[in-house]
Amino acid sequence: MIRVFNKLLNGNTLFPIQNAQYMERIPMSGTVPAGSGGTQFKTNVSSLGHFLCQYITGNFQTLAAVTVGGVTKIIDDGINHLRGQLIDGNGQRLLFSDFVPFDLFLSPGRCRSSVAVNNLLAVATFADKADNAASLFYPMDEEYLFSANADILLIVKNDSNADIDFNMLFSGIRIKTVNK
Repeated sequence: MIRVFNKLLNGNTLFPIQNAQYMERIPMSGTVPAGSGGTQFKTNVSSLGHFLCQYITGNFQTLAAVTVGGVTKIIDDGINHLRGQLIDGNGQRLLFSDFVPFDLFLSPGRCRSSVAVNNLLAVATFADKADNAASLFYPMDEEYLFSANADILLIVKNDSNADIDFNMLFSGIRIKTVNK
């Protein structure tokens, strides 16, 4: 086997490249109000350098408020009520052309809530107990270069009658800016 790239890829060329970049994760989380027609959340890339996002991961709740006999309970109905539109705040570039259901782009996806009554016991009078949340983990490929100091925006719609929490993580490479 001929190793053509061995002469091109050596310490003298790789170390300066490696020293100018490193892995980073940028978190975003929030609570989307019940019936929200579009709540905006944002996180900042910061001035440390540009950020090459490679993957998006995250989770969300599937809650609804159910009233039986005058008593309102928050249940985990297993239905995805959240839809989001991802935007590069620098220039307002739409990264998703429309609102995408969270279960189509976030992994591990749905998570159980400790406040939902049917997480603690089966409540047949309120609703059937939702199935267990999936535990598979396949991050969504989303390769996009955000400039230094840019905001990552997410507009989220919630069609549930309960407030719903979500968490996202943008994983990628920080490319440090070099002062010349």
